[in-house]
Amino acid sequence: MDLAQLSRNISQRFSISSLITFGFLLVLTITNLRQDSRIGKMEEKSQANRFISKKSLDDKPAPKPGPGSLYTRWGRTTCSPYSKLVYEGVAGGQYYSHTGGGSNLLCLPHDPIWANYTAQVVDGGWIHGTEYQLKPYLFNKLFSFANANALNDHNVPCAVCLTRQPVVVMMLPARTQCYAGWTAEYSGYLMSSHPGHKGRHEYVCVDHAPEADPAGYRDEDGALLYFVQAGCGSLPCPPYVNGRELTCVVCSKH
Repeated sequence: MDLAQLSRNISQRFSISSLITFGFLLVLTITNLRQDSRIGKMEEKSQANRFISKKSLDDKPAPKPGPGSLYTRWGRTTCSPYSKLVYEGVAGGQYYSHTGGGSNLLCLPHDPIWANYTAQVVDGGWIHGTEYQLKPYLFNKLFSFANANALNDHNVPCAVCLTRQPVVVMMLPARTQCYAGWTAEYSGYLMSSHPGHKGRHEYVCVDHAPEADPAGYRDEDGALLYFVQAGCGSLPCPPYVNGRELTCVVCSKH
């Protein structure tokens, strides 16, 4: 092979190699461009989705506050300014001389709804109205009489109240003020059944300015409420004082 032929062969081989390399680079470039295009479209779609999602969240109304807490205001037919009335009624409980039956007081509504019932009295459980028993305090009045002219032997009204915001509620005995961070719903005196009676009732906080059910003034007994006094011994004195009537306050906290 002469020198001219060798030169032509090298030139042809070099051209073919260059074409192959160029073609490979062209394919690689096109592939990269397509990938970049797809990535760009995906990013645009993602941004659009994020915008739509954020807009949807912004358009949603603010969540409504949850329901409040229930408590019973004994001795009153209204609620504090921080709560709204669910219903008013009369305090009901077990007759003071009965040995059995319920031991708690209930706030019975004025508009009962009956289901199936018998036409005659049968042997079973009972619930009666509740009266204030204040004979020892006729001349040493602890209650305010702003809402009643007389209280002794009168029936005890009640109100079931719902706080206007979600809170926890507690009855705090032996205080007229709540601890820091708590709101007073109402305050009053601790009352319960007489220790000499057979029937027992829970301790309840009766408002300091109670009302009297106008229909219940005839001394018909039923469940009876007395002031509760501190008894020294196992109860430390001081800070408690023997024979002193205990106060109470119903407190709520957000």
